[in-house]
Amino acid sequence: MGNLMSSLVNGDNLKDQTVANDMIAGSKSAATAYLSAILESSTPELRSMYTDSLNQILAGHAALTDLAVNKDWYKPYDMPEQQLSEIFNQSQQLVELPKE
Repeated sequence: MGNLMSSLVNGDNLKDQTVANDMIAGSKSAATAYLSAILESSTPELRSMYTDSLNQILAGHAALTDLAVNKDWYKPYDMPEQQLSEIFNQSQQLVELPKE
């Protein structure tokens, strides 16, 4: 487990990418929660408050996604086969880490 963790945090670029991916995943979860709260709200004031928070989360998510695309961490315009191949290669590198 130490090899996996050290490989994920070695190098600033990989560390930044990991943090950005975690933040994007967190914002997706928060957006889902706020959307559910908006749909279940009983008063217009609560819906308004939750809607404002959801809009802030969406803006943050858009900024993080733009950053990931600009840094080439996400490649949304690549062919699906190329994206799958790249993810497979990255996972293979993690599995084949040298043992200490």
